[in-house]
Amino acid sequence: SHTAFGAGVLAEGNRNIQVIGHPNLNSVVQANLKSAGFPAYFPEIGPYLTARGLIQFNAFMPSKGPDAWVVNTTFPEDFESAFLPVNTPVQDGEVRTVLGQRMQFFTKYGSDDKVHTTVWLPDRKILLTTLLWSSPPQLYSVRGDVFRDPREWIEGLKFNRNLEPEVLISAAARPVVGKEEVRERLQGYLDGASFVLDQSLRGILANKGPDELRDLVRLPEYLQKVPNNLENYGEVSSYPPAIYYQAVGWYDNDAANLSPVAPLDEAKRIVPLMGGRSAVLAAAAEAMMKREDSWAAQLVNYLYRLDPTDEVVRKRKAEALRQMAYVSTGSNNRAHLISQALALEGKVTLPRVVPPAAETITAFPATYVDYFRVRIDPAKSGETDQVLRFEFTNGTTAGLHVRRAVAEFIEDPDTYPRNADIVLRLSPETWAKVYLGTEPVAALIQSGAITVTQGDGAEAARVLNLFDRYDPAKAVVVPPASLIQEHM
Repeated sequence: SHTAFGAGVLAEGNRNIQVIGHPNLNSVVQANLKSAGFPAYFPEIGPYLTARGLIQFNAFMPSKGPDAWVVNTTFPEDFESAFLPVNTPVQDGEVRTVLGQRMQFFTKYGSDDKVHTTVWLPDRKILLTTLLWSSPPQLYSVRGDVFRDPREWIEGLKFNRNLEPEVLISAAARPVVGKEEVRERLQGYLDGASFVLDQSLRGILANKGPDELRDLVRLPEYLQKVPNNLENYGEVSSYPPAIYYQAVGWYDNDAANLSPVAPLDEAKRIVPLMGGRSAVLAAAAEAMMKREDSWAAQLVNYLYRLDPTDEVVRKRKAEALRQMAYVSTGSNNRAHLISQALALEGKVTLPRVVPPAAETITAFPATYVDYFRVRIDPAKSGETDQVLRFEFTNGTTAGLHVRRAVAEFIEDPDTYPRNADIVLRLSPETWAKVYLGTEPVAALIQSGAITVTQGDGAEAARVLNLFDRYDPAKAVVVPPASLIQEHM
């Protein structure tokens, strides 16, 4: 669903064209339109994952020099979607003749996305797939994402191999030509994925925790020699912990870790034990002299937690992160390391969250009433017990029941067992201003942009101000959903 947005370019502006694809593609794209940002298991935290995604895709890195990105950015300034919706959905195994070519379509297997379509030309033994990448299957993205089940990717690769293609054309790697070469490439690639999964599970059976698995599970040399197993995008060491968390959860079976002290408290206790700030800085400097950059970063991080404004500490941490980046093979890891180093040096500002575009909120106002609920501040809400009803000028309604520290979303206020205490009438555009914090609620009520048809205006403003606000001055602009929506 995220590799389909250039189709209109290939169609050369012709919108009356047959678009063959996965039967669920359009609905997934529509669901993504409503999301608050990058795909997330809980869509409410989309803005947080968007911020991490922008880092991953090099939005804050220079294009030249030793700190430059090594793959292009996802969000160029002139971004424009050319998405064309599927108008000819196909089922798994379906055969069609397209432009005189017999094609068979398979929709069962996905990789990082679940709405991929594999195309097989049986008469010519040509396979078009999305399962073979130029780097190992990315079973976890360091920006954060929903779980990517290795079993599905592995089964898809087996299926591709067993078709015995003579030509393989991938959306994420260079073509492979020759029956034996294709088979060896797919075999080595799926063996790499199988190794990561099986050895992670083996480690769990041996009582290894997620951090131990990171070092235990490394591709053997013969699998490293498979061209497509080059760790140039994600790095294998980041995958086993994700498998562990999915399989077991966060607890690593060491009872000492059931109730650890908070990171800041740990730093307050451990720095004196190490001899104080000067001693920690000296130890970090010695570690870097030995090229133990990861250890240096861990050491200096104790000081950073104690005082993130300490310029000497910031500089030392930036040095460690940059050296880690210079030896990192994966562009994802490099992007996070370099971007944070640049931020520590004051050269860039990394956003903590990236709010959704106003156009997206305007298109789905009720959805964003739901997402708004997670931003309630319990320290402010106190004894509040108020039911708010939102009546939007596009005819939709939604509600929030603010009960002390919790805000319950009300999908249909007409069926809720309690009547609204406060009724607000407003346009979706005005709701976007409230959601994004671009204008004070009281000012919107005073100007008439929000009409309080029931209840007190001052109380309405107070209740809405119990929720966290985005800082408009720190907002990062991302392509609005309307660029995609106009093609749906």
